[in-house]
Amino acid sequence: MAPSILILALLGLPHASAWIPTVKSVYEFGNVADPALNRDSCGSVRVDDRMLWTCRDTQGFGGDGKPSLPIWSSSAAWTNFNNLALPDTRMYATSSDRQPYFAQLASECPANSAGGCPDGTRYAIWPDQPPAITARDGSVWTGYTWIARQHIRGDFSSVVKDPEVSLYRFVYDVKSADRNAVPRMTLVREAIFPQGSFPFGTHGSAVKDGLVFLWGKASNGRIAMARVPVGAVEDPRRYEYYVSGRWTATRPGPNDAGVEVANSSAGGQGTYFYSPYWRKWVWIGQAGVSVAAEFYMTTADIPEGPWDKPRSFYRGKDGSAPLAAYTLQAHPGMHLAGYHDGNDVFISYTKNDDVYTTPLVRVFFN
Repeated sequence: MAPSILILALLGLPHASAWIPTVKSVYEFGNVADPALNRDSCGSVRVDDRMLWTCRDTQGFGGDGKPSLPIWSSSAAWTNFNNLALPDTRMYATSSDRQPYFAQLASECPANSAGGCPDGTRYAIWPDQPPAITARDGSVWTGYTWIARQHIRGDFSSVVKDPEVSLYRFVYDVKSADRNAVPRMTLVREAIFPQGSFPFGTHGSAVKDGLVFLWGKASNGRIAMARVPVGAVEDPRRYEYYVSGRWTATRPGPNDAGVEVANSSAGGQGTYFYSPYWRKWVWIGQAGVSVAAEFYMTTADIPEGPWDKPRSFYRGKDGSAPLAAYTLQAHPGMHLAGYHDGNDVFISYTKNDDVYTTPLVRVFFN
């Protein structure tokens, strides 16, 4: 046994297993898209036999084939699986009347579907993560999304740092007669986390063993973790927070000591999930200061860590715009379709050119 591991064992402390898989091969599926809409920053979650996608800024196309106004700040759509249990890339949904999927508040310039205000600022009510599925009662599925109520300027700087986080919920019967209709998303708590807190749930969420694990990245770049029972998501008193190596009911602030779990992500947008095949917790996403389609991965035996140092494992093609690529996501729900052994992962990102595209890629590992 290595000396450092021996010391940890004698102290009764966990040690990292230092395992991140290596890539065997890659298959590109093409772009996930609705040909009638230009969608930015999409993520997905499995709902029964389909994938539900939630996206940020969405707009139609004009007669010249170019994106046109208005913009609405969020949208949702379905994709199916084909006869080989592989994901289809065609998005579809009943029209939303070009209104945001995640509703704006009366104070957030709702007359403008993008959240634009007369003073030139904007309320960007953007989903950073797809819904977390907390319940399946017969044919009825329940999912939650945590969204920071961002108020930004034209240069993307924040009017308010670490804004309130709202909680949205859908309750959906998968036997619904209208297969095109997406689940109705309802605002259930305007401020599940107050201004000045970590925005738990916006950096990541994952469900396992009756608990929802949440990660939040504050404006100072620090990332902290929370958890809540799946049946108590709407009760802020039931949340616990991981501080100084233990769970506590006292919510920490962004500047408090002991809040960070080292290496739990590379700092950028991504996806947390548990892999039954690897028997590991996994984070896949982007580096914190990056606009490139370079995917990083880190793993841990338990969500509290220790996590391995994030490593790059795949590089996609960047777009031509200054913000060339972002919203790097994994899609663990796509593994549940059928003929997948779990030693692979589906990933996507937003490629930014004159339009947004969402390349979907399957990565096989050794």
